[in-house]
Amino acid sequence: MVTQMMYLGLFFTFGVLFPEFEKEFGWSRAQISGASSTMFIVMGLLGIAMGRINDRIGPRILLTVSTVVFALGFISMSRMSALWHLYLFYGLLCGLGIAAHDVVMLSTVARWYTRARGLASGLVKTGAGIGKLTVPLAGAFLVLYYGWRETTMLSE
Repeated sequence: MVTQMMYLGLFFTFGVLFPEFEKEFGWSRAQISGASSTMFIVMGLLGIAMGRINDRIGPRILLTVSTVVFALGFISMSRMSALWHLYLFYGLLCGLGIAAHDVVMLSTVARWYTRARGLASGLVKTGAGIGKLTVPLAGAFLVLYYGWRETTMLSE
């Protein structure tokens, strides 16, 4: 539940950063949105592969690696200075990190909780909803008071 909250909360915090990127770099919304689209493409293309990897190596290792990759992407954004950095850090690294997350969380819950599978899955996804609601608000507050670079560093 907590990991869903943080992963998807940070994912939705990207929208809070749009005006900051426009102001500092002069990038258009289309250019910035392209990084988000890249992330969705990476997530979509790797979802099935992540399921197979999860079956082979297990959820603990895959979730650990995906969390490190996602954190590396988000933290690296604090140092970016060119548009291709955004595509690399957010689109590719964060996309790689988040591609495994939903697959691992939901398949693990389904494996561990056979009797109350629906309830357990619902609780996990409740974390996603809470994260989408609260983390972007906290992100907006942090951007306002500390700036977007510091916020991306603090987020992980």
